[in-house]
This record gives sequence, structure tokens and C-alpha cells, in this order.
Amino acid sequence: MLILVVAGLSLVPTFLGNTGLIETNDYLRFMPLNLVIFIFPLLYLYFESIRKVNFKIDSKRIGHFIVPVIFTLYYVIVWVGSLFVAIQDKGNLLSKLAYFEVQSAYYFVLLCQAIAYTTLSLLELKKNGRVQLLKDNLKYRNWLIYLFLFFFAGALFELTSTLIGRIYGYWRSSPLDDWLGFSLTMAVKIYNAVLLYVISLVGYVTYSTFRSTKISFDKTVIERQLKNILHKMETEKPYLNKDFSLSTFSKQLQVTPAVLSNLLNTHLNVTFNDFANKFRVDEVKDKIQNGAYTNFTIESIAADSGFKSKTTFYRAFYKFTSQTPKTYIGQVSDKKKVS
Repeated sequence: MLILVVAGLSLVPTFLGNTGLIETNDYLRFMPLNLVIFIFPLLYLYFESIRKVNFKIDSKRIGHFIVPVIFTLYYVIVWVGSLFVAIQDKGNLLSKLAYFEVQSAYYFVLLCQAIAYTTLSLLELKKNGRVQLLKDNLKYRNWLIYLFLFFFAGALFELTSTLIGRIYGYWRSSPLDDWLGFSLTMAVKIYNAVLLYVISLVGYVTYSTFRSTKISFDKTVIERQLKNILHKMETEKPYLNKDFSLSTFSKQLQVTPAVLSNLLNTHLNVTFNDFANKFRVDEVKDKIQNGAYTNFTIESIAADSGFKSKTTFYRAFYKFTSQTPKTYIGQVSDKKKVS
């Protein structure tokens, strides 16, 4: 979604210019909407997120956006500064802020990003990832390859248009100006707009097909993850905390909530809530049998075992024992009296 938003916003300035709105609305000049420099880092992280079980946004991955953010902040400064300067003085402002030099650096960095991230991603495809998503879903794998290659071609197309404009100039009163200037620039934007539409359409169809099938994990990864899940539940008992949730537990396991949910649903055939509540109910049963809840009320037992309410406790207890807590306590008490 972020990739589509970034690509879509980057098309806005050119189309606003062609409608004449920028000429009549001075505040639209230099609006920092050219966010193409974010596309390749976003693509690469998207690529990583579907390949790795324990993917999460950490400081290392945030580092991919340092350079794009710096450029964007610069363009924000230029835009805000231009709002307080008369039209005839805007050229002086741009010169003082080295606007054209920064633009050249921007396109150079964009070219480097296109080459670096596309290369890195294609090399990743040759490795045996921990999650066999791309190996088991050839269509999805091909979709990612095409995504990178088409964006790479779009970046080169735009850079070529900009370079021709810098070297030749679109101001020499030549018959070629119409083609080199307006027509070529529009061709670039139309290409990117069509690419955006195709990505939205094909990506939705491909992803829907991909989501309709079960995510396939390597067997050793499954066994290791399930063993880790059960070990933490049995030894650390995180479910006794009222704030225990799919999100908090996935962080402890260093996996995404989607991966944890998939592991439980697909391989243990249980939802996260039922999984947690089963451990809680078993904990309650053990403590009742050991006499730990002799002087506890039902509300206290529910709170001590991690349930947020008495109602949820009753519902879960009955689901897994076919008895109410009071009935179970009575049965345990009667057995102790007989023995």
C-alpha cells in the first residue's frame, strides 16, 4: 500500500502542472510530493517481509529511509520558504538553497538505489530462505521480479528524460522541444501511471490467489517455532498477564503476528485466544487441585489466571471442561474429603 501511495503522489506535480493549477495557485509550486526515492527501499523491505518468519521493522531497516527522508525534508524547506517569497524572487531563493545541485544529487541517488536494491533483491532470490514462499509460489515470485524490473525501467526512463533536459535544454526554440520537453515528460508520467494501475490490479489478483492458499513453511522452521512457542508458554507462563495478546507474544517470539497466527491455526488447529485460554484453564485446574484457591472468589481466580473478566473465565472454563468453575471446585473438594 505504501508503495502505491508513494508512486501515486509522485505523479501529482506533473499532472497539476499540465492542468495549469500550479500557475494559478502559487502555494502548489515546489510541493514535496516527488517521493520516488522511497520506492526502492520500500520494495526491498516488502520483499524481505514475505520471505522471513521473524521480519520486523528495527533500527537497521529504518536506516534504509535516512537518505530519502533527508531529501524530503530539504524539499519541504524549499516549499515552505517559497511560500513567503514573491514569484520574481523565487529564482534567488532556489540559487541560495542550491536547489538545482540538490536535484542532480537526488537523481543520482535514485539511480544508485534502483541499481543497488534491484540487484540485492534478485540475488536474494537465489538464496534458500527460511520461509519457502517464493519457492512454493512461482507466480508470486515472478510478480516480485517483474515489480522490481518495471520500477527499475520507470526510474531509468525518468532519469533519461531529466538528463536530456539538462544537457539539451527544453528552451532552445527547436521543433524538437515539443518532443523532448512536454511529450517525453508526459510519456514518462503516463508510463508510471499505467505501471501504477497494473501493479494495483495484477498485485491484487496475485496476492488474493496467494492468500487463498496456506502459507508454506519449511518443516524444520515449523518444528522449531512450535517448540519455542510451547516452551515459553509452559516455562514463562506469559498468559497469566492480562495484557497478553497476539501482538505481545509475537514480539517475545520475534515473529510477526500473522506468522504466529498462521502457525497456531494451521499446525495446532487452534485460534490464539483458545490457545491462551486453554493454558489458563489448565493453570486454574492445577491450582484448584493443589488447594491454592481455597480462599479465592471466582473473580479473584479469573484475575489471577490472566482472564480480563469473570464472564470470559466462565465461558472458557466451560468450553474446555464442560463444567462451571464452581462445579469443578466442588468435585475436587468432595474427592479430597473422601480420600
